[in-house]
Amino acid sequence: MYDGKQVLRFEQKYKKKDLYNIGREMKERKGTGNYDTMRTKFNVEYVSLKQNNLYQEVMKTLKDKNVEYLNKPSTNLLNGVTFTSGTEFFETLGMKFIDSGRTYKTGDKQGQKVKIPDIKSKEDIPQAVTYFFDSCMDFLKENVGEENIILAQIHYDEDTPHLQAYFLPIVDEVNRKCFVKDKSGKVIKEEIKKPNGEISLVPKLLRDKNGKIVYEKVKGKFLNNDQFWKNKGGKNSFTKIQNDFNKFINSRGFNLDRGKVGANIEHKTKLEFQIEENKAELKELKIEKENTLKIIEDTKNGLIEANKSIEKDVLNPRKNIVGYNSNDVEKIIDYSKGLEQINRLQKTEIDNQNVTINKLSSENETLKNNEELIKRNNLIKEQKATIKEQKKEINRLNDLINILNNNIESLKEKLTNEIDKWKKRFQKLCDAIDKVLGRKPREYIEDYEDLANAINNDYYDYEKNEEKDKDDFEIGM
Repeated sequence: MYDGKQVLRFEQKYKKKDLYNIGREMKERKGTGNYDTMRTKFNVEYVSLKQNNLYQEVMKTLKDKNVEYLNKPSTNLLNGVTFTSGTEFFETLGMKFIDSGRTYKTGDKQGQKVKIPDIKSKEDIPQAVTYFFDSCMDFLKENVGEENIILAQIHYDEDTPHLQAYFLPIVDEVNRKCFVKDKSGKVIKEEIKKPNGEISLVPKLLRDKNGKIVYEKVKGKFLNNDQFWKNKGGKNSFTKIQNDFNKFINSRGFNLDRGKVGANIEHKTKLEFQIEENKAELKELKIEKENTLKIIEDTKNGLIEANKSIEKDVLNPRKNIVGYNSNDVEKIIDYSKGLEQINRLQKTEIDNQNVTINKLSSENETLKNNEELIKRNNLIKEQKATIKEQKKEINRLNDLINILNNNIESLKEKLTNEIDKWKKRFQKLCDAIDKVLGRKPREYIEDYEDLANAINNDYYDYEKNEEKDKDDFEIGM
């Protein structure tokens, strides 16, 4: 029996700059997902934020747990994980889905309808689905440590139900670089030349006889993403955790397929997936636009040909036909001109839309029947009226677009002015800090941010007028 395919995805490299957007998506439901606000109230929080935002939550947790970490913009602070499966799996658990009116633009399901959960009350969420996500949460606690999970939620307000969580990659032991020391135990420093030509003093690394850096094992609490995944199996860590999860979740009574073992699949983030979907949809719209423009062009050409045909001699016979007076001949000519134009328009419509239109059974009967001509003329009037209304609607929409564009430009200008104002204020503060500390101005904003962190966290050396040395805990896998 096959109930579905397991989906377990990890993202390792969330840095300080990423925390705002992550917290905003989780707390305010603003981001790249297809959020249905009517279903947001059914989302479930396993672990909630206690602070105002995710950044403050991470910083306070690290401080309260006395966790050592490298306080740099490049430090990987958080890991993310998503547990889910396909729509078919949740349907086997009793959850109802409805057509969203959208189709997949890319991937294995390209062209298929996007189905979304049909949830209007808590009773619409089967107990089996709740139990599935409870089991996923149990697995996460066992593998990363319950105390390290910062945020965890079940999302029922997107296309596919899923558990999304974030945790700190904390380890109890790290390999720390060793430095050369003198007889008194003081670290010896050596001069190095920076790329810009400046000479700087840095601690001298201890190396073995082969020239490799010597490391020592240090016990404690450390935020170290590389060491965390090295402890999980290094290069084989993701394969191992996928296998472990498959055994665990199926032991809970589910029937999920592990998928191809050893497959090197790069999973897309929601943003990457949405970008691909939007690109595909844009391509479809461009094709539709080109087809529409072709129809318009063909229709215009059809009108031109119809008008040309009116001037042909075949539609302008001599008026002194035997058996008809001149007035009758004039009526026949006018009727023939009108009929020719209508037929031209109908042919154009057939070419563009492949619509089958029954031709008149008898041209002679039509010529004698003036009611048919009246019907045709009325039809043309109705079509012209419709076109006129459509043009009005298009003009109205164009006016609305112009208004929106003007508002956007106004907002852009205000935002630019506000940014410039704060940039000037920030520059003044930086200049003042440099004067107070008696140092040269720094090139990068991160230098001032790191300085602020060093002062706030009491590892700034005022005597040497520099940040105190922090050991590098990051090592390659």
